Amino acid sequence: MIQETTQSHYLGVPCSRCEERIPVPRWAAVLYEELKRGEVSEGQDVKSRAFTLRCKACNEEGVYQIKEVQEFEGMPRVRASKADNADLTAW
Repeated sequence: MIQETTQSHYLGVPCSRCEERIPVPRWAAVLYEELKRGEVSEGQDVKSRAFTLRCKACNEEGVYQIKEVQEFEGMPRVRASKADNADLTAW
């Protein structure tokens, strides 16, 4: 029996408050990859482009720059739904 190992990677930023990994939106990932490959010139001022993201762990919002994007191993954290939270508080 052959077992296939798959490694999952995603682009994200560490939360500025709790350090949990936050996945970046698709457009930010594409821009990061273009910068990494040198397809975007410095004159386009993309390194200073900022965006806001909400952390799924601490629920705080922060401002991040494209140059802060990192590649992480594993799967991104999934936000618990309000229904899940209601079930937890019932106990």
